[in-house]
Formats: sequence, C-alpha cells, structure tokens
Amino acid sequence: MVDAARHPRIDVRTFTEVEKVEGFVGNFKVTLREKAKYVIADRCNGCGDCARVCPIEVPNYFDMNLAPRKAAYVPMSQSVPLVYNIDLDACIHCYKCVDACGALEAIDFSQEDKLVEEDIGAMIVATGFSHFDPSVMEEYGYSRYPNVITSMEMERLNNSAGPTAGNLIRPSDNKNPQKLAFINCVGSRDKRYNPSCSNFCCMYSIKNAILLKQMNPNVDITIYYIDIRTPSKGYEEFYDRAREMGIHFSQGRPSLITEDPETHNLFVHSEDVTLGKVMEKEYDMVMLNQAAVPQPDQNHMSSVLNVAQSPGGWFMEYHPKLRPIDSPTDGVFFAGACQGPKDIPSSVAQGSAASSRASRILQSDHWEIEPTVAVVFPERCSATTRGRACGICAKACPYGAINIFSPEIPAEVVTAKCHGCGACVAECPEDAITQLHFTDAQILAQMRAVLADKPEEKILAFRCHWCSYGGADLAGTSHFEYTANERGLRVMCSARMDTDFIYEAYRLGAGAVLYSGCHPQDCHYITGQLIGAKRASRLEKIFERMKMTDGRFRVEWISAAEGDKYARVLNEMQAVLDDIPMDDLKAEIEQLKPEMSKRLKKFPGVPGVQEAMDYSDILVDAITKQKEAA
Repeated sequence: MVDAARHPRIDVRTFTEVEKVEGFVGNFKVTLREKAKYVIADRCNGCGDCARVCPIEVPNYFDMNLAPRKAAYVPMSQSVPLVYNIDLDACIHCYKCVDACGALEAIDFSQEDKLVEEDIGAMIVATGFSHFDPSVMEEYGYSRYPNVITSMEMERLNNSAGPTAGNLIRPSDNKNPQKLAFINCVGSRDKRYNPSCSNFCCMYSIKNAILLKQMNPNVDITIYYIDIRTPSKGYEEFYDRAREMGIHFSQGRPSLITEDPETHNLFVHSEDVTLGKVMEKEYDMVMLNQAAVPQPDQNHMSSVLNVAQSPGGWFMEYHPKLRPIDSPTDGVFFAGACQGPKDIPSSVAQGSAASSRASRILQSDHWEIEPTVAVVFPERCSATTRGRACGICAKACPYGAINIFSPEIPAEVVTAKCHGCGACVAECPEDAITQLHFTDAQILAQMRAVLADKPEEKILAFRCHWCSYGGADLAGTSHFEYTANERGLRVMCSARMDTDFIYEAYRLGAGAVLYSGCHPQDCHYITGQLIGAKRASRLEKIFERMKMTDGRFRVEWISAAEGDKYARVLNEMQAVLDDIPMDDLKAEIEQLKPEMSKRLKKFPGVPGVQEAMDYSDILVDAITKQKEAA
C-alpha cells in the first residue's frame, strides 16, 4: 500500500464511495463522494497527538470491537495514507484535539462531504466479502456465551498487533485457554442460511490451529468439520502437517453448545461420524469459522455499476469459464471475493488478470463491440407518434443503454453500451426498435423458408445463441437421435424471441414451437433470460385460453452442455404431434389462424417485414409450381 500511495500514477482515495457511474467502456463518468474526515490531509503528519488527548472511547471495528479507539483515530497503525479522522458521531466537541494539533491547524470541523466527477476508462471492482453473523444460530450461543468467538476475533487476539499483543485470552476471565474447539461451516453449507461452501474456511481454520500450536505446543485443539476440502497446491500437505502436530479432527457438525455458568467453560454436543457416536466434550473456548457472504452494500453497488448478481448475491461474471474476470458490462472487471469466496492466491491471480484486461482498454484508441446492436425507428416511436414516451424499452434494457430524454423525443440507443440481447426490440409495443443482423424481416424470412413445405409436420425451435443453440449443436455432434422435423432459428437471447414470431409461426401453420434459452444463472445478458421467461409465461397462458393442444408450445431452458436434453425435448414434442390425428391438427391450425392474424395487425408495418413477406411468397410460389411441374 505504501508503494501504491507513492506511485506517481496511482491516486489513493480513502474514505471515498462511488456515488454514480454513467457512460460506457473507455468513457465512464464516475461520481465519487469524498467523505469529510474533519482533518486536512495535507497538513496532518500522523503524529497522533489528537488521539492521545481525546477523552472519548468507542469500540474499534478493526479489532472486531475487542478493544477501544478514540473519536480521533486511524483504523490501524499501518493505514495508508496515515491521516487521522474525526468520528463526528462519537465526538463531544471538546476541541482538545484542536489544541493538541497546535500550529499544524489540521483539524477542520467545517468540512462537508464533497462530490467529485472523474473520467474513467475502465473499472476493477474489488470490494471483497463480509462475514456471516453467527448470533442468529442460537444453538451456538454466540453473543450469549463470552467464550464463543468468531474466527476474525480469534485472528485479532492471536495477532501481535492486536488488542492483546498476541496473547490469546478468554474474554470471560482473561485466562489463557488450554483446550479449544474450532467449528467449521458456521452458516455455510447450511440450507437455512448459505447453502454454498465458503471455499477457504477449512484452510483458514487449519492455519489458525497451527499458529496456536506453534505458540503453545501443549494447547489441545479440536476442529469440527463436515468435510475437509484442501484442493489446491500444497494444501493437503498442510492438512497432514496439522495432524502430525497433534491437532484433532472430528467429522460432524456440532448441534449445540452449552455453558457452565460458574466456570464459563463450554460443552460441545456433536456426532462423531467416524465413531458413530454422539459426543459431549468440554472446552475453555470455542471459535466459530463463519461463512463468507456478500458485502452489505452489494445490492447498491450492483445497481450503481450496472452489473448482475448470482443467486447467492455475489457479482456475476460474463461467463464462468470463458470470461471469468469480465462483468457483463464492458469495461468493468472483477477481482477477488466480490465475485465469490476466494482464498488469497486466487484473489491475487484474479487481480493480476483483471488489471491486464483493463489495460487493454486503456491502451486502445478504438474498442470493438458486437455489431448486433439495437436501432430505433424514430418515426414509429410512441414519443413521436403519440407525443409521449412509454419507456418500456429503457426498463427492459439490462445495460441502461436506452435514454429517454423527454416525452416528445424518440428513445435513443447508446450504441457503445448496447450488448445486443434484443430485449428492447421484443418488448416495444410499437415495433419501433430493431436489432441489426436479427431484424424482424430477417427472422421472418427464415421462418417462412423453413415452414414453406408441410408446416404442420414441423417443429420450429427458437434457440438462444449462447446456450440452447450450443445444446442443439452438441446433440448433433454427439449423434443423439431426435426428430428430423425440427427446424431451428438462432437469436442472441430468449429476450429477443418476440411474441410476433410465435404468432406468425402458428399463422404459417407450424405444428409446434419450441421456445428455448439458457438457465437463469447462465444468461449472458444479466436479466435477458428473466425477460424472456416472463414473455414465455404470458404466451403459455394465452395459448391455454385459445385451447391450443397442450404441448404444441413448449418452453425449455437448455444449457450448451445439455445436448441430450435438447434431443429428448424434441422427441417428446414429436410424440405430441404424432398423437394428434393429422386432420384434427390441420383443423386446429385453421381455427387458430384468425386469432393469430388479429394479433399480428402491426407486424406488416414494421420496416422490411412486408418486403420479406412478398419476397418469400414469390419463392414459395416458385417452389410449389416447380413441384407441380415435376
């Protein structure tokens, strides 16, 4: 940190929060809130005289509230930069600090928060993680029993720079404990709180145990665990070293901790899986190795940075295998545990990778983006035709790429921010937006081509480019057997699968339609799958009211690795068609055509659509005449 602060091209902004982010890759406008420290940084020399005379003491968050700090403070003695801060919530305005500061005159109680706007080319998000609060698990007695502490509290007590100068003591009587229990997976791998593993906790627990054993070889330590997970280089050897030092390992999650009210000793109740017995053991002190959880402001930062979150609340990467450093928003990258629990080596590696990815942007004069961007037809936008902007497109865009300036001005797409999911195109009620390379006319031409001959026998499959299209490809390369009546169309995302496409497919006489895309957690477009899923759900209800045969419209979420599922779904849809007598199927198609046509009144007016329909009609007539002649 000292080297970073002294580097001529690194600007360290402490006590500063990101207030707002606007713009796009290479051209971000970031608003920073520099919080008032009530100390003039250029004048403070870090002498600490203000803290020594301050009469107020409050719990020190850095020491896990195990020791006090003054209202004039630095978080730790190695803080960079070493500039003191006045905690105005605790300050009683006695002004002793002002007198102690003397000629430096570094303390200024008139300071206020300041908003600063910066031009940023790329951003790396490294906000880290927080810790699960074990007090909600009443069975472990944290916050009720003084000698039940967390792993971070143990870390501070065992640290030479901590509140006890590295002397591990029991909070209840300040004695050195001789028998300790460490409990792993507190709040993790637990469906009540966090079902996932926190990744580094096993090694963290073993590290603390070894450090304590090295300081006091006579201390008795037992680690309670569900499974010991030591997957990285040298980790298994570290685990073996702990066992060789005499550290005990007991497989089984403790169910209860009770306390002797006189001695404050603790009794851990658990099942020893190895012995197949329920055990109760007495300890001087218990450490809870709590789960890693997202930061409390993770939702706020997700909104500010316009990046997605996984179901567990962590920031979601663009692709877990191919682009694990990138966020779905170009120019924003992740490093460390903000993306998910990681140990130190993984965080360092990801930090190096993220800086490398960001430097590519900073050293480029131009930045290439995918050409499948959205474009507005100004003459069709309701802001132009009706004098009001509905704003549906802006709400549908997961990237904030659409601006609505006023009710009278058509919507505007910021091309550099658009990722080409097509959600705005399919959601627009006026068909006032199109997507380059996936226009309504282009998709319609493909539909009419594949349904030109015996459409009632065909299954038209709409596939998302990233997942279900890959699943279909895998089904083919893996030689899975599925119906030859399938005809597939590719779009970038299920969010682009317009209701007009589905209605037109049935109006053209398609026997069945498959609406397929990625699973929610795999979507490349943040909320694209969610938008597509809502639309598909509406279609299912509409077709149910139309009394369409169940199974002729099907919605499935298929990953690129699920070729077998793609083949199975198509075979099941073919079975549905086979069960319907052909005359009945044709009668149903004819019966539903007027309703489909009614819902497509605006479709021919979309630019390029009527031309595509006329051209495809000419081709179909030519093919029909050719067949009749043969």
